Amino acid sequence: MQESGVKVRLATPADAAEVTEVLTASYSRLWQGHYAESDLAALLPLVTQANPRLLESGRFFLALSDGRCAGCGGWSIAAPGKSGGITPGLGHVRHFAVHPDHLRKGVGSALYNACLAQARQEGLTRMEAWSSLPAVPFYERLGFRVIEHFTVDFPGGVGLASVKMIADPA
Repeated sequence: MQESGVKVRLATPADAAEVTEVLTASYSRLWQGHYAESDLAALLPLVTQANPRLLESGRFFLALSDGRCAGCGGWSIAAPGKSGGITPGLGHVRHFAVHPDHLRKGVGSALYNACLAQARQEGLTRMEAWSSLPAVPFYERLGFRVIEHFTVDFPGGVGLASVKMIADPA
């Protein structure tokens, strides 16, 4: 079901508090049951903070419903993580989240479509996502397929079970 009145716009550094709020609400609720409580206690403070580089990139978006932030997400040319590698033609979906009050209303799809349109303008033909476990079905609905399961290591020896996914949008 498409949520009426959803507007997608580029995020700016001034949106950091709203992005953090959506990331916190989304990940805190949706990751329950997929990851150990002890891991969530360590991971959530690290992964729910707005990423300043993404907010400054001109490639990160907010989805607004009735003037409030319903979701966020963006993309980059450089791979996430320490490598930051660049593969010609490949973009990387980054820091997607939909507020639990707006799930299954088209917010995530609207964000992805904005990312994809911008990536295509820059000549990219393939998108990659490092998905959390509960987000795999969302990315599959967008046409992504699973490539591999892996763990993202965080400080303190905590790992986040993740799924690398790829899409070749038409």
